[in-house]
Amino acid sequence: MSEEEGKWRLLNPLSIRFSQPRIAPHYRDGHLIDETAAEVDDMPLDEGGASVATSTDAASGAPPYDAVLVPPFPGIRVISWLPKIRRPDGEAERDEHGDQKLGKRAWFALDNRRLHSLQCAAAKRWPRRCCAVVRCIEEVPGSTIRELRKFRTTTEGRCVEIGVRTGETQNWSWQEVAPAAASEAQIEPEGLFAEDLWDASQWAPRALALASGCDPAALSAAKREPAVTASSQHVGQVAAAATVARGENGNRDHPPRKGCLSGCPGTGWQYVDPSNNVQGPFPLAKMRLWHQHGFFYAKLPMRCDPSDAFMPFSELFPEGIEPFRDFVLRPPATEP
Repeated sequence: MSEEEGKWRLLNPLSIRFSQPRIAPHYRDGHLIDETAAEVDDMPLDEGGASVATSTDAASGAPPYDAVLVPPFPGIRVISWLPKIRRPDGEAERDEHGDQKLGKRAWFALDNRRLHSLQCAAAKRWPRRCCAVVRCIEEVPGSTIRELRKFRTTTEGRCVEIGVRTGETQNWSWQEVAPAAASEAQIEPEGLFAEDLWDASQWAPRALALASGCDPAALSAAKREPAVTASSQHVGQVAAAATVARGENGNRDHPPRKGCLSGCPGTGWQYVDPSNNVQGPFPLAKMRLWHQHGFFYAKLPMRCDPSDAFMPFSELFPEGIEPFRDFVLRPPATEP
């Protein structure tokens, strides 16, 4: 899997917390979350994983799991997060200095209904130790992931309310569907960063293909076919964007811009966060990853080199140019 998609890892769903205090009892397509949990299947770990060289940024040794869960939906996104401690009324607790108290770091899901279905499946298979293919997302300095802004649970995500309206919900935790002897203390501790977890591509390649929406057979066929159409389209887009950058286009929707297109540098990227703090420099791969997950907005001041002036994100990448792929519009050099 490419770095732009995050790092695909194996993680016990019972070790993951809810990032929202309440979830609906059904998915957007109308399927009930309880019914979906019953559709979760499982498969063994890949026996050939031990003979594959372990990635340098993943856990070594064999995973401590008995099965890999295979749900009827894509893999969930998780983030290693320090939650705020909240009182029963929902207000954040503060220390003697007025600073907000934080709980212990843990993995939190950004897809909470899917987590519920996975936890149901894992709990019902207890004492078998189950894992799921998850996509580890990195925290972006100076910003807050949209889903985590709703984090107002008073239980640090250990349980969740199920219902549509406040006051008409039921509190739920995976212990309710697990055998009576099951407890959180019996779950084997797992790493709190992607580098501490097991590589899904090494130990569960089939489950990974399903979680990522990639059919292995179709992928093999695609590799044998030249992508002529896509390449031609990309060349045309780059040429059009270059024309806009030079100010040669007469469309009033695209006013002339001053600057020139150049290759995206591999490092040196910076942006100004909402608190007016300069973040970075960061490598291109990390910026591409954050963009894919929607962390950058059109007016965000950004530059690809510390010697450049900051420009709005939308101007760095004119229409037709895929951000952080090949080209970036750099401002003209400042004359002495």
